[in-house]
Amino acid sequence: MEFSDRVVLVTGSGNGIGKAIAFAFAKEGASVVISDIDGGAAEAVAREIEAMGGKAMSMRTDVSSVADVDRLFAEIRRTYSRLDVLVNNVGTTIRKPTVSFTEEEWDFIYDTNVKSMFLCARAAGKLLLKQREGAVVNISSILGTGGVSRRLPYASSKAAVDSFTRTLACEWAFDGIRVNAVAPGYIRTDGLNQAFTAGILKEDDMVRRTPQARLGTPQNIADAVLFLCSSKAEYITGTVLYVDGGYSAYQGPELVPSFHHDPAVWSGV
Repeated sequence: MEFSDRVVLVTGSGNGIGKAIAFAFAKEGASVVISDIDGGAAEAVAREIEAMGGKAMSMRTDVSSVADVDRLFAEIRRTYSRLDVLVNNVGTTIRKPTVSFTEEEWDFIYDTNVKSMFLCARAAGKLLLKQREGAVVNISSILGTGGVSRRLPYASSKAAVDSFTRTLACEWAFDGIRVNAVAPGYIRTDGLNQAFTAGILKEDDMVRRTPQARLGTPQNIADAVLFLCSSKAEYITGTVLYVDGGYSAYQGPELVPSFHHDPAVWSGV
């Protein structure tokens, strides 16, 4: 297992995509630090990992707080004396017209989606740069490269994450630290299911608009993160990897971007 004896921190790993990433690393032998603002959820994930024979510790952390991040990394240093992988997974959104956003809501989204990544990367860098090896993966979004109504703070914050990733990758490359991002498309999580139930989003329309004609899974994202942190990606840094079933690639006017080919039509060509 490639990540045996490695220490991996996954923020926001009490549920959803973060939980899937944490489990994926644990299955590959890593000692995983489960960090979440919901301390109970973080502890539950750590216990699940241990129950399957993995190694984990949990800590309740608000990663937009300097004091909380300092405590988190002090505990990592005390327990492991090192860090090999940082996955900045924490993110949030609010859907509403731009003219209705308050300053507090804007700050909340940017503190959660961008400031948290800076605070964790800064703290992680003090360990990674001494080791002269390691990987950072930031969870971005396909909305970081496109426009979408009623999501201005979220979409622009994810564009900031993409720039953050490229810039830090260039700064840390000579010291052996690779920094990449994964930009998920529409992934079936509890949050997305709640948006379907509330009528905010329509699942059928979303599926038809996706070339692969399905929603993604948290495991799809976890697999991409593991790849970027593995030796197979040793010459990849500063990259934003889109994991979206082709959603961001499609620019046509039709609602259904793909179709099923009939071999009888072209097999003889």
